[in-house]
Amino acid sequence: MRINLLDPGLVAVAGHHLEYDLRIALELASRGHDARVYAHVKVGAEVRALFPANVEVTPIFRVHPYWDWSLIDPVCGELTAFLDGALMLAADLRGVREAEVWMWPTVLAPQLFACTVARPKAALSGCVHVEPTFGAPNGRMWWRYAFLKAREAGLRPNLGVNVPALASEYSPLAGEGEVKCFPIAHDGAPPGACRTALRKIGFFGHQRREKGTGLLPALLPRLLQDGYEVVVQDSGDQVGAMAAPGLTKLDYVPSVAEEIAKCDLVVAPYDPVAYRVRGSGIVWDSIASGVPVILPARTEMGTLVESTGAGKLVESLEAQDVYRSILEARRDYATLARAAFEASQAWRGTHGIRRFVSAMLGEAQAA
Repeated sequence: MRINLLDPGLVAVAGHHLEYDLRIALELASRGHDARVYAHVKVGAEVRALFPANVEVTPIFRVHPYWDWSLIDPVCGELTAFLDGALMLAADLRGVREAEVWMWPTVLAPQLFACTVARPKAALSGCVHVEPTFGAPNGRMWWRYAFLKAREAGLRPNLGVNVPALASEYSPLAGEGEVKCFPIAHDGAPPGACRTALRKIGFFGHQRREKGTGLLPALLPRLLQDGYEVVVQDSGDQVGAMAAPGLTKLDYVPSVAEEIAKCDLVVAPYDPVAYRVRGSGIVWDSIASGVPVILPARTEMGTLVESTGAGKLVESLEAQDVYRSILEARRDYATLARAAFEASQAWRGTHGIRRFVSAMLGEAQAA
């Protein structure tokens, strides 16, 4: 099949947009599909070079999905970002090739509405990663409008989420059962054996404030002084120069799961408000790789990790509390490592990129 991967958020070598687009494109190509990626007009050459030669990356979208509406107009900026943004997207979509499937690895309300304007002949598929009000106080209204217009246009989008709580948030807007729970698109780097000691601690991902970057200056010296090896990935180059014995800094890596698998513990001190119902590829790759993880309580990811016993939950995002959780993880490491290993074995039967892509294609069976 000819499949168009559509992602206005694909711009730089950082974040989940590249991660999802690349994984999906590789999986589609491995199945013999003709996949083409349509990205933001400012997509970098370094991003395009990461895709295989048989997957063309075309810059086409003028509007970035995270347009800051507050900078547009203090009164109607949110409306402008949704409506004008969607109409620009619809105009850009007229430039994509004909295909059997339009696949949105990351879909937001303006993009769904843009499809109702563009009226493609292709089947629509998309994955929703954030809550309806993400970046837009009136986001529930925008999503509801987009769903209603999609119905009027006769479109039957195959939409899904990776976090069950997100399906509950979208059901009142789309209709019961209209937004599905897809398998999680992360395979990790499955371990051959259970880990035995806590020596190496990792902080991974596109570092920014809501991911706890502000805690690093207080945490890292203490961990290094305690004798741990510490790895900090900063794919967006947000934390600046870092150098100390025992500390490794990574930028973009082709497989973050393989780097996670080299660690004995992953710390993900994310803002529990921002990540209340969101998922995290870092956490998912940690579970899939059998690596215990520390993350905030009162989040869906925390509930998942707590259900497996493969980590510790932090009640507050104070550096002292996160450090205390690391000490508890060291004390209970044998138990945590065994639970993490068992969770990684169970993961393979339910999740992974092959099952995710099958769900996005609407296939009934897991490939």
